[in-house]
Amino acid sequence: MPSSVLIIDDEESVAWALRKACERQGYRVAVSATAEAGLDLAGQHPPDAVFLDIRLPGMDGLTALGKLRHLAPAAAVVVITAHGNLSTAVKAVEGGAFDYLSKPFDLDQALEAVKRAVGRSVGANGGGPNTPALAVQPDDPDAIVGRSAAIQAVFKRIALVAPSDACVLVTGGSGSGKELVARAIHANSPRRGKPFLPVHVAALNPNLVESELFGHAKGAFTGADRARPGLLTLADGGTVFLDELADIPLPVQAKLLRVLERQEVLPVGGTEAHRVNVRVVSATHADLSAAVAAGTFRHDLFFRLNVYPIPVPALGDRADDIGPLAEHFLRKFAPGSAELPADTLAFLKARSWPGNVRELRNALEHAAIVARGGPLRPEHFPAPMSIPGGAAVGDRLAAVVREWVRDRVDKTGGAEPADLYQGLLNDVEPVLLAEVLRQLDGNRLAATRWLGLARATLRKLMRKYGLADAAGDGTDES
Repeated sequence: MPSSVLIIDDEESVAWALRKACERQGYRVAVSATAEAGLDLAGQHPPDAVFLDIRLPGMDGLTALGKLRHLAPAAAVVVITAHGNLSTAVKAVEGGAFDYLSKPFDLDQALEAVKRAVGRSVGANGGGPNTPALAVQPDDPDAIVGRSAAIQAVFKRIALVAPSDACVLVTGGSGSGKELVARAIHANSPRRGKPFLPVHVAALNPNLVESELFGHAKGAFTGADRARPGLLTLADGGTVFLDELADIPLPVQAKLLRVLERQEVLPVGGTEAHRVNVRVVSATHADLSAAVAAGTFRHDLFFRLNVYPIPVPALGDRADDIGPLAEHFLRKFAPGSAELPADTLAFLKARSWPGNVRELRNALEHAAIVARGGPLRPEHFPAPMSIPGGAAVGDRLAAVVREWVRDRVDKTGGAEPADLYQGLLNDVEPVLLAEVLRQLDGNRLAATRWLGLARATLRKLMRKYGLADAAGDGTDES
């Protein structure tokens, strides 16, 4: 008999698409628009897998999740939501959810989830009463704020890995919130009552990194007049967050690997190692794979630290989170006074943020000071920061494209926008062609090489956009 799937979602288009996709795969499918009706169906015919929306009329999905555990204990539940946060993700995992999808999602992604889910016992997923309660609340200063699909993927990965002792490698640009991810992992783990020690490796004296991490024995070096425990020992029972991992010297990397493999620390100048129980979460904005290839980072340590990677998206890839982030920061800087008008929010979304969330936070604090309790206007914000090497230009271009798409979608009034791709080309191509020709003094032959176009294609595009005058006499010669 084919496996059965129960879909509980009040959004008709989503339920219809999921049903059709599952039926094409040969699954038997039942659909309900409410949790109450879905629970009745599950009680009558326990499904193999369930798609469960969080926001439902009447009983919410998280409450229904607990009841499903009793009615259909063998069913693997895939939670879906358009409004998830870290609390939702953690509670879903605590409740025994098999997987967690954020809307909008690809049908292929949903089908992959249900393929893994059918026939699986939820009891094998690690959910249950021993998972920790959520320790970081939305208004906590260490909260990770956002509703975008990109940040919800981070919430899901935090929720899944937090109950374990696995090493986690957090990657992302400077200011993207890597330490907040590490704190959230610790706060939602069984170690949350023990120390969380952040270690910013780049800030340590290169000659003392080993002593700082592992401690030293009395007389180990000049000035070591007494024994001193290292940070790994001080964090015993808790979590150490190693930031800027790539800056750890090679000799120290070998000793760190021993800690991870054997949970033993040997102080500098010491002769006897001692046991520690510590979890390591590390972070870097560098390309560790390239460092391994260059021989500046040990491949065995890289694989040991990269058991569970969590990439943190740049702010430019989660522009929809700028509004919630701004509200979060303004509650701290100017509670009850500063306002963020719609045009200012649009300005913030269109602006490049090469410094990510940290830059946004600092810019909002600056603007709140200048606004003196009044509405925040674009002129209250500091000038954009620039990044050497042109990174800021690329970020600005990406921000402009995102704003262009949002503008076209908004202007459709809910209808599907048509020909977005061609529309963008029509707006961008003439500017690109004209500027390249201008920079090359109208030399079309050189322009074809810069643009990677055939001569005939360039001539056709120039005629299309009326750019004959941009190339001087119109010849292909220099």
